[in-house]
Amino acid sequence: MRLISMIVMLLFVGGCGQNGEYGPDKEVSGEVENGSVALTVEPVQKPGEIEFKMSVVNNTDEAVDFEFSSGQKFELVVTDQEGNERYRYSKGKMFTQAFQTMTLNPKETYDLTDVWKEVPEPGEYEVNVMFKGRTEQLASALRASKTFEVK
Repeated sequence: MRLISMIVMLLFVGGCGQNGEYGPDKEVSGEVENGSVALTVEPVQKPGEIEFKMSVVNNTDEAVDFEFSSGQKFELVVTDQEGNERYRYSKGKMFTQAFQTMTLNPKETYDLTDVWKEVPEPGEYEVNVMFKGRTEQLASALRASKTFEVK
């Protein structure tokens, strides 16, 4: 009886993984007929913090439906000139494990922000952002990168 319970438990847990229906992640904006869907990121240095303003823009003539497998909408990573990770948005955070959907209508913008509550030493840094919403309408994940200088 224990053996059967363990087998059922393993089958249940194994079935809870994410399937790989979406294509590989690439560092490009997704292309949709008659336009594109793009992700941008803009770092803004403020006293004692750095704010990251992100936007997903639907420059197409059709609505784009995004699916999220958790409450996390994006991942943001900051690295220094040597490639060392200095900040990661998701580090130390927990996100709900619930499927969510979001529709981005034609010409609509979805804005996101994150605040890094630390200003590192002066120098050049790179921020990389990946939008976690997936859609069959785009060939790849939405990503954006930007180099910025801390003064």
